[in-house]
Amino acid sequence: MKKAMVGASVFAMLLAAAQPAVLVHAADSTAATTTTTDGTTAAADSATAQQPQSQISGVREPKKVDSLNLEKVIDLAINDSYNLQLLQLKYKVLDQQNASLGVDYIDYMNASPGLHYETTNKSNEVSLSQGSQTGQTLEDNLRDLDTQKLNTQLQVDEAKEGTRLAMTGQYVQLLSYQKQISLSQEHIQVLTRDLQRAQTLQSLGSGTQEDIDTADRALKTEQDNLTTLKDTYQKTLATLCYDLGIVYDPNLKLDPIQVTLEPAPTVDADSLLSKSYQIQSLGNSVAKARTDEDKKITGNSFDEQALKATTQIAEQQLEQGKVTYAKAIQTNLQDMDTAFKDVQTSQRLAQDANVDGVNMQIRYNAGVTTKYDMEKHQYQVNAAQAKAELTLMQYFVQQAKVKAMSNGYIANSSASAGASASAGS
Repeated sequence: MKKAMVGASVFAMLLAAAQPAVLVHAADSTAATTTTTDGTTAAADSATAQQPQSQISGVREPKKVDSLNLEKVIDLAINDSYNLQLLQLKYKVLDQQNASLGVDYIDYMNASPGLHYETTNKSNEVSLSQGSQTGQTLEDNLRDLDTQKLNTQLQVDEAKEGTRLAMTGQYVQLLSYQKQISLSQEHIQVLTRDLQRAQTLQSLGSGTQEDIDTADRALKTEQDNLTTLKDTYQKTLATLCYDLGIVYDPNLKLDPIQVTLEPAPTVDADSLLSKSYQIQSLGNSVAKARTDEDKKITGNSFDEQALKATTQIAEQQLEQGKVTYAKAIQTNLQDMDTAFKDVQTSQRLAQDANVDGVNMQIRYNAGVTTKYDMEKHQYQVNAAQAKAELTLMQYFVQQAKVKAMSNGYIANSSASAGASASAGS
């Protein structure tokens, strides 16, 4: 049996994004199960005084809450998002611009793709004949506003889903820090007993000062690790509180998450792409470019060629976007599949460790092993269980990414920087 100690620091990387792996269909491998993660609060040190969150002039006053759960975090993030409010205000501005051209005002909350032009005042009616320059200008302006409104509504919906996914990741990260802090504290107790044992053995003449120094260094290293974990947890918690518009409380209680373990689903990439906010935005740009090419009055062949080139650029960007986001879909499915298998492995190892722990307890009760060895082994059992819970949290984040794709949000940083930016307004 391995006697090597597993420090809490080895779990610091567990929530990092998994590297793409070869996708193995696991639809028939395991039935779905539901697991609850631990939500123990990582309390601030008693020596650390709670710093009140000062009110910043010109911004809304933060709310006071006693606890948080994932649903509440998402709700606060969406309702108090400055970015979302700016997008919604932008939509209102576009509607007012449409109204000034004689178009009905459409509330942004009830907007839907495919807006129709309807004159609201007969005095504003303008002939949109191809021969009228005024009509041509008005038609062009309406078309531009229509595309901007469609894309702005897509941006609002995309921002909501993106916020939901980002808050899920941030909340799970806090829960993972809590678990790592708890495990590190237990590891420190084990290392403290190691140091005491080394000191006792030296006093009895069967140990050396080198053994004491080694144990002391290991203890101090883990104490430093615990300090770093606590500081990182409080920094992340404070950031979340400010983002949500709530009062920062270092001892804020975080409720656990419910995780339903299931294999990566089989999806239709074309269907997901058609729902994608990013692809819809690129498609709107293509539709506008084609309409401009068909309806705009041009003075010469150079303008006609420019319009044709604009259409070709938009079509190329749409095609490129589909390829980019199709790869993102496959990557997200692979990441979920890998995380699913990691959970299965870590849970099996945790069960094995638990069986070994029961056997160790039996040997201790029979007087075959020492209390020191039994307590040290119990830490290994707890460490295996903690790793299983942390792996389950990582899976939950990957699962959320896959679910977001069905809602139109395809998570991929490189794709966002490349294809989505080309959609414009």
